[in-house]
Amino acid sequence: MSQGKFSSPRPHREEEREIEKAYRDLTRKQSHKTYEHRVTAEDMARAAQPLPTDEDVPDISIPNTAEEAFPTEDAFPELFASPEAAPSAETEDRQIEEAFRQVTGQPVKHKAKVGSSFDYIPEEPEFSPEGAKPADKSGDKPQWMNEVVEFYQQNSKLVLAALCAVSVMVIVFVILLFARSAKDPYGEKILSNVYIGDVNVGGMTKSEAVSALKDAIGSVYTTEDMFIDLSGTQLKITPKDSGASFDCSGAVEEAYAYGRTGTQNERDAAYKASKTEPHNIAILPYLNLKTDNIRKFLTDKSSNSGSTLVQTSYGLEGAEPELSADKFDKNAPTQTLVITLGKPGVGFDPDTVYNQVLDAYSQRSFLVTVEDVQTLKDPDPIDLEKLYKEFYIAPVNAVMDPKTGKTTAGSYGYEFDKEAAQKLLDAAQFGDEVRIPMQYIEPEIADASGFFGDTLGEYQTRASGSDNRLTNLRIACEAINGRVLNPGEGLNFRDAVGSLSTSRGFKSAPDDIGLEETAGGGVSQVSSTLYCAALLSDLTVSNRVNLDYLPSFVKEGFDAAVNLTIKNPLSYPVRISAQYSGGYVRISISGTEQRDYYRMLGSEVTKTLKAETEFKEYPYGNAEGIQNDDTIQEGRDGYQVKSYSVRYDRATDQKLTSDYIATSNYNPVNYIYAVVVEPETSETEEWEETTTPTTEEDWSEDEDIDEDQAA
Repeated sequence: MSQGKFSSPRPHREEEREIEKAYRDLTRKQSHKTYEHRVTAEDMARAAQPLPTDEDVPDISIPNTAEEAFPTEDAFPELFASPEAAPSAETEDRQIEEAFRQVTGQPVKHKAKVGSSFDYIPEEPEFSPEGAKPADKSGDKPQWMNEVVEFYQQNSKLVLAALCAVSVMVIVFVILLFARSAKDPYGEKILSNVYIGDVNVGGMTKSEAVSALKDAIGSVYTTEDMFIDLSGTQLKITPKDSGASFDCSGAVEEAYAYGRTGTQNERDAAYKASKTEPHNIAILPYLNLKTDNIRKFLTDKSSNSGSTLVQTSYGLEGAEPELSADKFDKNAPTQTLVITLGKPGVGFDPDTVYNQVLDAYSQRSFLVTVEDVQTLKDPDPIDLEKLYKEFYIAPVNAVMDPKTGKTTAGSYGYEFDKEAAQKLLDAAQFGDEVRIPMQYIEPEIADASGFFGDTLGEYQTRASGSDNRLTNLRIACEAINGRVLNPGEGLNFRDAVGSLSTSRGFKSAPDDIGLEETAGGGVSQVSSTLYCAALLSDLTVSNRVNLDYLPSFVKEGFDAAVNLTIKNPLSYPVRISAQYSGGYVRISISGTEQRDYYRMLGSEVTKTLKAETEFKEYPYGNAEGIQNDDTIQEGRDGYQVKSYSVRYDRATDQKLTSDYIATSNYNPVNYIYAVVVEPETSETEEWEETTTPTTEEDWSEDEDIDEDQAA
């Protein structure tokens, strides 16, 4: 042992002597001459302190031999000091007596002094009244104690030396323990290769380790949901439900304690292992979890198939487009119908899953896959037709106000392809996500420009006659030109044209066959042309009466009197355009064409009524200059006519159907010839004129007349 603070003797103090005396009393020393080591009060105080624990013992070498353990004169000269340095025997005896009384509570009785020593004489025993013999005090002590005392009296110097050596060893040991505990052997850092979970905190201080853990783990436990995959069915435990949070400081404390706890051998072994082998600190003990909540959640789910059953869900993904025709953007992307198929209800062992969940938390994993599950109930099947109706939006056509002519824009429709959607659903599995794109449906008429873009039907008739008649035709066309018929709306030609009076500009002109002159004569040619255009446009003719006589300006069976009424049966409005120009009356009906066919008009005569011949007399020398046999009226036959509307395929021009329209009956018009009636004469005058020629030439002329008449 090296020379240290015990290498030189310490000065005696009065209290130390008293302690030494008490020590001798306790050990029954007979004289100060028998002790050779002085024990100080400081030594006794240190010896009385509790021994340090193994954690506080410094890494020191403990003496292994008697030579190392027992003090030597060189190392501890105070133990081998000469008796002359001690106080006088008399003084020492008094102090020993006082110490004895304090320890035993009994006085010391002296025998006759022999030199400077004295013997302990106990008090005389008391006798009983009966005069019994005094008790043998030696009998109160065990035999072994007497033997020890005797041995000590014979070998006091050797015993004292041994006790002093042990005391010094204890004191040195305590001092070294305190010295080692005063400074951390690892520089207040965690041993190498120490991991908390998967975070290496080796060689870090506590604060550095806490910071590293927070950086690595962050708020993952307080923000991440724990998912449990039950063969496609998924359960979720939120941080609120689990109460998950991580105690970084607690885990770091355990990491710091590694190599600082246990026996010296255990600590040395930990330090040696840290150089080459990792030491893992489990995360789970430092996770704050509401384990009762987690277990109850799993138990509830496993005991009721409805709790794990996931029904199919669906919804539109993406921004909703603007469908109004006046704001519609055909390039705008459509939404997507997302259908997430349901998952069957399943059964599972809650205890097994509970342990898997805890393991996942300890590994900072938030997905648990459970394989041993049993299907209990399938989700409801998908009703695609019902789904289609839920998301279908019908297109809306624009509407025009017939009075103001103002148009309200329509809107586009919205749908998905049911056939394509069904194929996708048939190929999907439980839990799959099926994405079905929506698509636009264009309205038949989006805005005002779309109402009258197509010509549905048009017809023209050749116009002839007097200027008055042609004027009447022009006024009638202007009256109906630009008229709009909304769906379901009708038009009466007579009401639309109005009164045929001269005050409205109409003229007196021959009627339709030129027999008589009337105000507005010839207007029925306009109504007949409108009738034909309406038939070609598939408008409904609710009232039509043919003329009494077959006119020359239109094909038989397709004339119409001025009381004609038509109606728009279509789902969109139509517009009438009518004009007289270039010797023709032209009428067209425009709208939105939706038909895949077109129409042609045809008729057949089913009966003929022959015109008769009539003669009309005119006086001889009449002012009109009408001669005998002049044609007064051209005759026409009468007819019975059936009319048809024939449909043809627009793409192939193939005849599809022939639709009956009406039967028209026309009266015949008789031929009328002129007969000139000469005035009557007397019989004598007639004779003279015919029988009495005055000259030869006259006779010859008469003969010529007779020949002509004969011829």
